[in-house]
Amino acid sequence: MAFPLGLFIGLSAYEIGIVVVLSEFVLMAIINHIFDLSFEKFKWAIYLRERSERIQAHLAKSKWTSWLMTIGWVGPLAITALPFGGGVWTGTSLARVMNLSNRQTIFAVGLGAVLGCLIFVLASLGILSIVELSEISDG
Repeated sequence: MAFPLGLFIGLSAYEIGIVVVLSEFVLMAIINHIFDLSFEKFKWAIYLRERSERIQAHLAKSKWTSWLMTIGWVGPLAITALPFGGGVWTGTSLARVMNLSNRQTIFAVGLGAVLGCLIFVLASLGILSIVELSEISDG
């Protein structure tokens, strides 16, 4: 949703990419912090923890995830980077299911967020160049 909205308001694909990567890192930090909070003190955190636990339970049952778990930290990286694969929430949850350290989680999910954003930036640039070529040929 961020890329179409950003393009609609006149941002370049690169500007959108920077904003998305920064917001993904902030989200990742928040998610990691939520995992470490004392949930009894914060009612809103209980909801987020339950959501994360549901994602973790779903990931633990999936054949796709069980394969990703065998390849180590590359699993959370892949599931975060793949367009429509799950993103930061799912990548962090998978890293928790795999009992990765905070450093490994931040590296894998952070790199996955950057790679996923790069995929969207390149796709947006490709689509924009196609649209631009069609406007030139129509004009």
